[in-house]
Amino acid sequence: MKAFVSEGALSEIVVKVIDDSLIELLGELGFVAVSGKEQKTLSLMAPDQTFKIKIFEKLRDEGVCFSAGPDWCPADVFEFLRDQNMLAGVYRKVIWCGPENLKIIENC
Repeated sequence: MKAFVSEGALSEIVVKVIDDSLIELLGELGFVAVSGKEQKTLSLMAPDQTFKIKIFEKLRDEGVCFSAGPDWCPADVFEFLRDQNMLAGVYRKVIWCGPENLKIIENC
């Protein structure tokens, strides 16, 4: 896993980076570093849903996972947009089963 979207329900899209090779691309997309976080965390404000969809597509195409979890998580947002025919294709979902135990589901 290179990175995962940890927030995406509202206008802010937050990506936590695991593999530094993705940082340059995220910067080109407009993401900026969030200071004071344990992991490398980058954030981008999406001015509208069309912009968010384009960013989700680019992140998906780069192999970035979308976090599953409680509440309105990024995986739920991706699936909602796809169900509304605003986004197409499959994506990778990451689910945490414990602090150091995660499961990646392909082709969701």
